[in-house]
Amino acid sequence: MAQSTNQNLLQEIDGRINIDIDSLDNGFLRSLSITPNDQTCNPRWLSVQVEDPSSSDLLKTTALELQGDGFLAVGTRLAVRFCRQNIPFIKGRVLVQTSPSAAYDCQKTLDHARLFASEFERAEIPKDRYCIKIMATGPGLSAAKILNGEGISTLGTGVFSVAQAIACSQAGCLFISPYYNEIRTYLNPSLWPDVADPALEHPFSHRIAQMVQAYKDLFKQTGNQQPLIKNAGFFSYREVIATAELGCHSATLSKDNLEELQDMESTKVALPVGVKIASLRSPYSDDAEILSPRLKQLMTSDPLATLRPGETWSPTDINLDYLANGGQILEEVLAKDEAATRMVRDALELFMYSEAEMQKVIEAVWSRASL
Repeated sequence: MAQSTNQNLLQEIDGRINIDIDSLDNGFLRSLSITPNDQTCNPRWLSVQVEDPSSSDLLKTTALELQGDGFLAVGTRLAVRFCRQNIPFIKGRVLVQTSPSAAYDCQKTLDHARLFASEFERAEIPKDRYCIKIMATGPGLSAAKILNGEGISTLGTGVFSVAQAIACSQAGCLFISPYYNEIRTYLNPSLWPDVADPALEHPFSHRIAQMVQAYKDLFKQTGNQQPLIKNAGFFSYREVIATAELGCHSATLSKDNLEELQDMESTKVALPVGVKIASLRSPYSDDAEILSPRLKQLMTSDPLATLRPGETWSPTDINLDYLANGGQILEEVLAKDEAATRMVRDALELFMYSEAEMQKVIEAVWSRASL
């Protein structure tokens, strides 16, 4: 790990919120001035790593040994092998994501998650060092509930609404992953809400704060630990700082995010006062003030809500069984939330495109081998 004589902003923020690296790049991971908590990935980052020249030998070996099993088997084993390389350089878990093409198929999601579990066992990575990311759809979270019952930890990803967050709790997820900025913002940066105070002014901050409050209410009501929030999808360091103030457990950072923070001096940025959420045994208990008091106003509205004539905004119902009928209730609620519906669709489209690109690379290896 690289050493620095002066504290950079990444090191400073690491003392305020858990930092996860959203990349499979082992060389970059080892170059960081901190030891990340978890290492996450999704189909996009897996495709990027598979196509990287540094992965060519591992790609060829894995593709040929599983040539008769299909590209998904190859991609799954490759993801686990990348994780195996990285696990000595993180504190916690490695996270992988099930196929986006299975997002609305409970059985296919189960099959892929169990394939991941078998590959982790084959790689001698214990269950407490990995977690399976599953898109937070009705069928996906129905699968997550079964997997959690089998002792396979899950994260609900693509969480763009409070209803999805509550459904993740009902499924028994260990974590959730909202995206502060939606996918289309990366395709069209003019859509990015570049505000001075993201914690208070970013339109998605309302939903993050309301997820935190929903989990506090559910903890009080049930006594059960609630999912920890790994916020992702950042455009600037200000949003990472806001994530800490909003009461999130972790900030999941891309290579670009990490480089920006590592290149900045900590003395030039004021961090919010408060505890590191990850240090709390029960972050959602009444005596844990994890949401900054100045942000309480975020609980009274939602700028992303779709309101029809005559409707007024109201908090999401924490008592509704969103997983009823195989997650049908969640799907019905999401269908009325235009913003969340769009964000889920865009995320899945990106992930399916990335998976298709990875398939091309793997099939090219098979074609060359047959010549």
